[in-house]
Amino acid sequence: MIAVKQWALFSMVLAALSGCATQPPADKSSSVIFSTAETGSAKMLKVGQTFEVRLLGTPTAGYLWDVQSLPAGVVLVDKSSRPENPEGRNQGMVGGNDWTIFRFQTISAPVDLQGTAGQILVLRYGRPWELEAGRPAEQIWRMQITVKPAG
Repeated sequence: MIAVKQWALFSMVLAALSGCATQPPADKSSSVIFSTAETGSAKMLKVGQTFEVRLLGTPTAGYLWDVQSLPAGVVLVDKSSRPENPEGRNQGMVGGNDWTIFRFQTISAPVDLQGTAGQILVLRYGRPWELEAGRPAEQIWRMQITVKPAG
């Protein structure tokens, strides 16, 4: 009887976890979340607002996401990585994809609102040594960000 209960519990946990394997990590903050789908879009954010960009990559093959350019008034607060399939890694699997999570905060709005057209956040994906040697990025993620005063 105990074995049946344990098997049922294990099956429920496995089913719940398998549904999470292809999704970015759950949001644990009040940050606005952006993903691959928002590349090329334009967003208006308030001073003091935090936002995250979550992108899937393959760091085990040397491919990493990094910041190529930041808009004025936006700072990178944190960059972290989480496996797409943490259960597989816990079972000893090697390789696989990881979510790279960039956390940004807006700290100021441009004084001249006419100058906001060039305020683009650009993230690039590639092998760092190849990018440094001048090879184009494998992928580019960009978003035009306009920071407006709070209030």
